[in-house]
Amino acid sequence: MWKHPAQERREPGPTFGVGVQVHVDEPSTEREYDWTGEPTGVIVSNGAPRPDGLPISSRSGPIWLVAFDEPQYRRDGRGPFTEAAIPQSRLVAAEPMEY
Repeated sequence: MWKHPAQERREPGPTFGVGVQVHVDEPSTEREYDWTGEPTGVIVSNGAPRPDGLPISSRSGPIWLVAFDEPQYRRDGRGPFTEAAIPQSRLVAAEPMEY
């Protein structure tokens, strides 16, 4: 009675967490503090912890610390950055590799 029929079940969406390969999605409107291109990297931890150690969520969801595959620059020329705290809403998870 409380279970959904099999045809109504949805496939799970992309899973984010430590070790997941991601790329930063370009926003629809450019801002000077956005990244140049769509940098790729790996999530290394949940980003921006509070003083008590709990992770902070932004209005756009959880924040993840991403270590970039190569140093990245902001549109305004700042950088190079080897890692950054990025909201999950700006990240796209790579497809898992099959062996």
